Amino acid sequence: MTSLIFLNLPPKTFIGIDLLSFNSSPHFQGISNIPPGLHFVYSGTDASLSIRTGRWLNLSAQGTKQRVLQWNRETEKLDLVENDNDGGAVDDTTVSSSTGKRGLVDYLALADATSDLAEKQARQGRSKEEGEGLGIDRDDDADEEDEETTQSPSAAWSALSQHISPAALTRVLNTNWTVSSISSAPTDTESIPGLSHLEAENTLRQLPLNLLPVDLKQTWSEGDVGRVRTDRARDRSWYLSSLMDIASPGAKDKAVGARQVLGEIQFCFLMVLTLANYSCLEQWKRLLTVFFTSRDALTKAEGYFVQMVKTLTEQMRHVDDLDGGMFELRDEAGSAWLRAMWAKFRANVDDEFEGDEGEQLKKTVKALQSFFERKYGWLNKQDTLRRGMLELEDGERIEVSMDGVDEDEETGEYAPVVVDT
Repeated sequence: MTSLIFLNLPPKTFIGIDLLSFNSSPHFQGISNIPPGLHFVYSGTDASLSIRTGRWLNLSAQGTKQRVLQWNRETEKLDLVENDNDGGAVDDTTVSSSTGKRGLVDYLALADATSDLAEKQARQGRSKEEGEGLGIDRDDDADEEDEETTQSPSAAWSALSQHISPAALTRVLNTNWTVSSISSAPTDTESIPGLSHLEAENTLRQLPLNLLPVDLKQTWSEGDVGRVRTDRARDRSWYLSSLMDIASPGAKDKAVGARQVLGEIQFCFLMVLTLANYSCLEQWKRLLTVFFTSRDALTKAEGYFVQMVKTLTEQMRHVDDLDGGMFELRDEAGSAWLRAMWAKFRANVDDEFEGDEGEQLKKTVKALQSFFERKYGWLNKQDTLRRGMLELEDGERIEVSMDGVDEDEETGEYAPVVVDT
């Protein structure tokens, strides 16, 4: 277990570690008993309006028992206090003389308290729904919901970050593994809400994000023509494979790049959840779109897509943790993109696997669909008639369809056309 010591931290500073966050008290000195592994520490001058800055740390079970972060008044962020001898370790006597143990908050105790509060709020929410006649039948879905609400923050963090590796962090971030709310990939610099052009350029120079270069407008190879180009535009399996190669150049095992892509999805989601980072939100959407529109890869790498759906499932359990409207799954307009992509992916899974094939993926997809229906009221479009014949009073029969059905079914003006060049 490792302790994080905070020096010169002003009272009421917003402090977060993983999924836990709070405003510091005058006597707060640090966090103790942090489990080994990758952790994310972030801070801001207050909990709402300030730009947050964070740093990833890789805490080893056998390594340094204490890491020290010092508040920088000029930059209003936490700097890691390095020691030339052991890379960030500080002598025990130095720490004990400046802090003692009274100001240390136990990580596991903080996580348990947060878990107990979340479970209490969840029970109150279910009681309110049942009182209004909106309760859910106590079936398997309800049991799954109970399991979700009782998951501790420390266990949730492990699940949300299990595919993130030190190699992925070094590729995406600078060598210090630092990132802020306004860190951006070059693709998104021009569109960061609330920033002028000059501010965006400064941000790109200071803390850039080296995210995978996803271009959904060109998902084929430069020399592709005709049917190959059309197929790769409709089915992004080849493009997904190319992103794996970009993520791990020179790797002999494809699994290395595959894990990096999943790791980047998890990294982006967590940076939205903790820092409200806009560029990471856009990259998260782009990568999920690539997954959702890959058909051929479904049968060739079923297990990989099972991991992807499980990753998304874990993320969906925590979208309500973020205030500010970046994830609006209950709002039909705000969730339109994800609803459409998810429906298309489910249709692809049904089309690619016949009979008992792909049972594991089908089961995982069904579980997430049930979650969407239960928690956010999403309708299952596969159970809804979207096109049919209507007979008028005079006996005439006309075809009617819902808005967007042509686009979803790739018919009419949305039908694919093979162009030879």
